[in-house]
This record gives sequence, C-alpha cells and structure tokens, in this order.
Amino acid sequence: MFSVLLFALSIAFLADAVPARSSRAASQCACTTTNVNVRNGAGVQNGKIGLLYKGECLPLKSVSRVKAGSHTWWNVLFKGKSGWIAGKYLMESSDCVSKPSGGLTVGPIEGCPRIVSRAEWGARPAKPGIGRLSTPVKYMFIHHTTGRSCYTQETCSEMVKGFQKFHQDTRGWSDIGYSYLVGEDGNVYEGRGADEVGAHTRGYNSVGLAISFIGDFTDKTPSTTALNVAKSMIDCLVQNEKLEKQYVLRGHRDMGQTACPGTKLYNLIRTWPHY
Repeated sequence: MFSVLLFALSIAFLADAVPARSSRAASQCACTTTNVNVRNGAGVQNGKIGLLYKGECLPLKSVSRVKAGSHTWWNVLFKGKSGWIAGKYLMESSDCVSKPSGGLTVGPIEGCPRIVSRAEWGARPAKPGIGRLSTPVKYMFIHHTTGRSCYTQETCSEMVKGFQKFHQDTRGWSDIGYSYLVGEDGNVYEGRGADEVGAHTRGYNSVGLAISFIGDFTDKTPSTTALNVAKSMIDCLVQNEKLEKQYVLRGHRDMGQTACPGTKLYNLIRTWPHY
C-alpha cells in the first residue's frame, strides 16, 4: 500500500513539474534594456567579451541564474560562446529579433542593405544627453571621413571604433557623430542610428540624418558597391519612415565651410535624385 501511494505522489509531482519547465522554456531569448557588457563569467570581475546595444537580443544558453556580487547573472549565447549579462539589464522574450535603439532591426530587412550593428563593430556605450529625432526628417547629408578606406568588415569595424573614440575623447561628443557609415566592403555601419540626434552637420543635426563614406573622396569616388549600398540605405530609411519621401539630399559642404564630402563624391551626389 505504501509503495502504491509513493508511486502516485511521484506521478503527481512530475505532472506539476512539467508545465513549470515548459513555461520557462517558452522564454528562449534575452533582450537588453540598455547598452550592456557581455562577460566570460558571472560577475564584474570577469573579462568583457563584447557589448550589446539597447534592444539587442540573444538566445539563452541556460535558464539557470547565478548570483554574483550585487547582480543575478543570465547565461546567454554570444557569437557561439557562453556569455554572462547582469539580469537587471535584460528582459525575457520568446524570440530573438533585435530592435536596437537606432530604430531599425538588425539583420536583413526588405529593401535594406546589411547593417553592422554597434554590438558587432564593438561600440562603446554612448554618453548621456543625446536627444531623440522627430522622424521622418527632411534632410539626408552625405559626408566622408577622410583618411584611408577599408575593404573588410574587420578593418572597417576597427576604423569605426577609432572614429567613435576621436569623437568622444577629442571632440567631447556623446557618441560617434554620424547616423551611419558605409565601407568599401559593402556594409553599412550603425552610428547613432535613425532615431537619435547626430553631430554631423552644424545647425541641421535635429532635422537630418547623415551617411559618411569611409575614406577620402577628394580625388576619387567610392566603389560602385559602396555607392549602391548608400543609395539602398537611403531608400531603406524612407521605407521605414525615418526620412521624408520628398527628402532633400545635400553634401556637408552645402551647409557650411568644409570640403566634405570631397570634390569627386560631391560632384557625383549632385546627380542623385532629391539633390
């Protein structure tokens, strides 16, 4: 009689336990609520292996939580490796679709080129004080960074990190100034994105977005691939209602005393629609 009762209690316990595990399993991803570091272990004493921008999502590697210091840490899968993030900066989600605060979903979007997110190129967190744009905005500004061009994602990412460091540490700005950058590798690199006021075109930052080609285009134009990617990005911003359908295209030199975006590139964009 006792063994029968014990068996019945075991079945009841399992029946109660299964739904609890299923409920937890439904939350398969973690999405960030702010810019946050990913570490190689639970606790701030562990090394940083990457940074996620607000709105980025990652798969959960484990549903377990680890208490370390003042935080409870979540175990995530970051670029194929085990990573740990303080749980206070995360929320559970049933899917892993990232929606960074730049306003556009990371990854393929219909009509849009590939966008390398801030997390992918290794951005620092932005400093406080950046305002929000009232979109769609009227102007699209074209810039160049000057200096050398880049031809691989690895090299372009390092250069974009350098631009951010210069803008934050030398210029004293809150973040990299441009909305987006385009490399000769054919990628778009997320700067401040499509929803935050940039620091690119004095007097017009609150009413426009800026795409900067990586390189010096005084005596040459960007590659056909880079030019087509930039045009596709502009169309993407229109489709996503970040840029007015009847937007105005201008080079940086149209709005102030500067040689930017370089004479060759400037003469070319003057032939583009909306100039």
